[in-house]
Amino acid sequence: MRKRLALLLSAAMLTVALAGCSGGSSGGSGGANSGGASGEASGGSTADGAAAGHKESLIIGTDTDINNLDLQKQQDQINNIILKNTHQTLVFFNNGSSGDVRFDPCLATSWEFVDDTHIEMKLRDDVYFNDGAQTPMTAEDVKFTLDMAMDNMVASVLAGYVGCTVKDEHTIEIEIEKYNNEFIQSLASLPLAIQSKKAYDDGVENPYYIGTGPYKFDEWVEGEYCRLVKVEDYWGNDIPASENLAPGVAEILEFRPYIEASSRVMALQAGEIDVCINPPINELQYLEEDENITVYEQTGTRLFYFAFNVEKAPWDNQTLRQAVACAIDRNAVLEAAVYGKGTPQTTILNRGLWGFYDEMDGFDYDVERAKSLMAEAGYPDGGITTTLTYATGTPYEQIATIIQANLADIGITVTLEPMETATLKSACVDGSQELFLWRWNEDSKVDFVYRDLFYTGSGSNYHHYGDAKADEMIDIVATEKDQDKRLETAQELQTYLVDACPQVPLYIANLVVAYNKDLQGQYFYGGGNHDWRHAYIAQ
Repeated sequence: MRKRLALLLSAAMLTVALAGCSGGSSGGSGGANSGGASGEASGGSTADGAAAGHKESLIIGTDTDINNLDLQKQQDQINNIILKNTHQTLVFFNNGSSGDVRFDPCLATSWEFVDDTHIEMKLRDDVYFNDGAQTPMTAEDVKFTLDMAMDNMVASVLAGYVGCTVKDEHTIEIEIEKYNNEFIQSLASLPLAIQSKKAYDDGVENPYYIGTGPYKFDEWVEGEYCRLVKVEDYWGNDIPASENLAPGVAEILEFRPYIEASSRVMALQAGEIDVCINPPINELQYLEEDENITVYEQTGTRLFYFAFNVEKAPWDNQTLRQAVACAIDRNAVLEAAVYGKGTPQTTILNRGLWGFYDEMDGFDYDVERAKSLMAEAGYPDGGITTTLTYATGTPYEQIATIIQANLADIGITVTLEPMETATLKSACVDGSQELFLWRWNEDSKVDFVYRDLFYTGSGSNYHHYGDAKADEMIDIVATEKDQDKRLETAQELQTYLVDACPQVPLYIANLVVAYNKDLQGQYFYGGGNHDWRHAYIAQ
C-alpha cells in the first residue's frame, strides 16, 4: 500500500501537512547509555558548528517496519525514531549528556511546581508549525495535545494528569492528581509531541503529521521506505548546532526496513544504505574487515527476560519459580543469543535508570539448589510439562533452546511455541501463555518499569502479578520527595521483585550499529531510540 504524503500546503491548510522533529524518547522505547558515552560524533563540522560538505541523503536500514505515524495511536520505537525528526516535545531527554541533568528545555523554556499538584510551564514564543502558513505554536496547542492524549492509547504516559489551564499565550499550568517525581519526564515522551490545534479544527487530512521540527515527510511506501526532507524555513534555523532544537543537516533522511538481518548487511556493503541497525553478531567480523565501514558497540539498556504467568498453575508457586531461576544458565543464554555481547544482570530494572541496584543475592545458576527448591515447592521428582512461548526469530529462538535444555535438567519438560510478536502480545495480555520470553527498554522513567510491568492490573503486566506490598513501594518511589527514602525504597522494591520472581532477568544486550565510515553527527541511545537529526555522510 502506497501512502503519498504531499508537501504542498495552502495557507488554509487544506492539504496534508507533515512535519519535522526533535525531542525526547518514549516509554518501553529508546535507551540511556549506562556507560556514559553518548556515541555522538563531533567531527566533520566547520568552526561555526555548521556541517561541512556532505551527501544530500542519509539512508538508515532498520530491522523493523514502520507501522503507524499517528503519534498518539502508537508507541513503537521505530515509529518514534522517525517522528523524532518531525515533531518536538516540551521537554528533551538528553541521554545523560548534560551530567546529572537529563531533561532539558525544548518547546518549554522552564517549569516549576507551584505546589504539589500544579506545575507552571513557560513556552517558547518563536515556534511555528510546518504547515505552509507558519502558524505559531501557543499554549492552546499544548493544552489541546495533552487533553487529546488522555483519550488515546498513550494516556498511561500521562498517568495522574488532571488538566491544563492556559494562563497566557505562552504560559500553561498543568494540574496533576498528586505529586509525582517523574511527571516532567513524561512530557519528553515522543507521543506527547505538540500538535496543531488549528489543523484539527480546520479538518486537515491526517493532522497529526503536522509538527514543528527540522524535517517533514515526503513519502511513505509501507514495507519499502519512509522519506523525510529538511524544512528550509524551519523556525529554529538560527539556533546553534549544539542545541537540541538546531536545524537538521542532511537534506533527506530515509528509513528503509530490512527485516532479514543479512539483507541489511549486504545493503550496507553495497552502499545502498549508510547505516545498518542491529547487524547480525555472527557477521560482524566481515563488517569489521571492510575499510569503508565502522562497527560501533556500547553498553545497552534493553533487558531480555524469561517470565511466568503467575496466575497459571503451577507457576503461582513462588518457590517453584525460584527453582527455575536457579536452573537457567544465563552465561550460556548470553553466548547463544548475542555471542556474549551483553551483560547478565540480576535486577529487573534497566541499566542507566535512576536507582538501578544489582547487588541483591538473586538466583545464580545452581542446578543443585534448583533441585532442592523443586523439592521444597512440592516437586521432588519434577514431572512438570509446560509451554514456552516467544517471538519468532533471533535471539528468542536461541534463548528458548538453552532454557528448554536447562529446565530438562530439573525434570521440567518444555514445549517451544514460537509465534508472531503481535500474536504473542495478545496471548500475554489475555493470560493464555504459561512461560514466555520478552524484552523491555526504558531510558527515562523508573515508573515505566515498576508500574507498567509489575503493578496490579497494569495492561503491560504480562506476568499477571499482583502484590499489595509491591504496589505500595511502587507508589512511594513515584511520590516520595525525600530522595534518600525514595532510593532506599527503590532498592528494597527491586530486591523484593527479584525474590518474588515473576520474571528472570537474563541479560542487557550491547548496542551494535554498523555504518559508513564517513558518518558524522549521529547520537546513539543504548536502547536503540537513536537521534538522526544532525547526522550526515561527510564528503
